[in-house]
Amino acid sequence: MMAEATLNTAVNGSGNTSVGKKSQAIWYGLAAFGICLAAAPLAAGGYYITLATEIVIAAVFALGLNLLIGYTGMVSLGHAMFFGLGGYGIGIGCTLLKAPLWVSVIVTLVAVALVSAIIGAICTRTKGVQFLLITLAFSQMMYGAAIKLPWTNRSDGMSGIPRPDLGWFGVDSASPVGFYCYTMVVFGLCLLLFWRIVTSPVGTVLVGIRENERRTVSMGYAVGWYKVGAFIMSALLASVAGILQAQYTYFISPDSMTWQMSGEGVLLVIIGGVGTILGPLVGAGVFVLVKQALSMITEEYLLFFGIFFMIVVGFFRGGVVGAFENLLKGRAK
Repeated sequence: MMAEATLNTAVNGSGNTSVGKKSQAIWYGLAAFGICLAAAPLAAGGYYITLATEIVIAAVFALGLNLLIGYTGMVSLGHAMFFGLGGYGIGIGCTLLKAPLWVSVIVTLVAVALVSAIIGAICTRTKGVQFLLITLAFSQMMYGAAIKLPWTNRSDGMSGIPRPDLGWFGVDSASPVGFYCYTMVVFGLCLLLFWRIVTSPVGTVLVGIRENERRTVSMGYAVGWYKVGAFIMSALLASVAGILQAQYTYFISPDSMTWQMSGEGVLLVIIGGVGTILGPLVGAGVFVLVKQALSMITEEYLLFFGIFFMIVVGFFRGGVVGAFENLLKGRAK
């Protein structure tokens, strides 16, 4: 307990961590976005339900990256490999091996944990740009394997990936509303896990590593194990997003493992707010909605989205969540 209290002081100069108590007004305001998103199927048509589903899946992916980037201070440009492994895992299990979906999901998550432990043990020995590049290298290796291996159907990808049978809950997962509700439940569980990690003593150590790794080591913490553990949990969250995406489209291809996919995940975290609990959801919502709106206006939407991203980075420190928080704090003074 003394070590944890000292680490809290080292991180913030007081007894609070960056994931300490927030004002109720900030939490209510940010939670309103999630409530509106959850209510989308009740007030909107099929197109908007589709957008909401894409936002939720992207938010799960961003949760994993936020744990690594926002709380441990390690920027990965290779997490699309775990996103793809999640989709390919259930694809191989269900379509090739004819295993039940839930068995395939469990085996896939175990396999991702083992693979990420090995890769994480190697990557976390590096820092900064070196860490970014080595994660990118591993991701490109996985991408190349997905294109060449017959198990993955090479560059054609795998189709026929099933959705879960939720009939015993009275939910038809084949319908847009049913699958959206399913993704919301999965996201809620992932968010609860994420919140539990970052608000626990483990989260305090991760923030300590981000702020001052040498000092955290000098206090007796096994920093290497914490970094590998954060890498594994981050990979598992990314693989859950890959599983949801494969079920959503009934399809998985090597395109899901490209470095561009990893880059989009990093953008989600930055736009929403690095090191914030609700930032991934907000970032995913802003990213998907702005991208869709611009694509309907012009074919050169990527150019204008790049400008939008620069505005967010330049004028909204801490992302959208950070800007909203600062606005409320300013009004409170």
